[in-house]
Amino acid sequence: MVNAAYTHTKGFMAPFHHVRYWLNDFRSGGRARGREEMFNHYHSRLRNVIERAFDVLKARFPILKRMAPYSFGMQRNTVIACKALHNFL
Repeated sequence: MVNAAYTHTKGFMAPFHHVRYWLNDFRSGGRARGREEMFNHYHSRLRNVIERAFDVLKARFPILKRMAPYSFGMQRNTVIACKALHNFL
């Protein structure tokens, strides 16, 4: 799940361009019309949930805020370990 700054390629699920995307647009402008708007609406909702979940993890495990000096594999394993600990607790 990526925002509109990225292109829709293998491994990156980007929203459609030039179509409503933000949740406030759907709240004020009514329901999604058409496949592309519906996809963007669900994409926006899911991305919002994912961002909130990571905010909860970052609040509980401050190491997640300072991951830059670690390799990608170490970052991935740290996030997985934090998620497992969070679910266990």
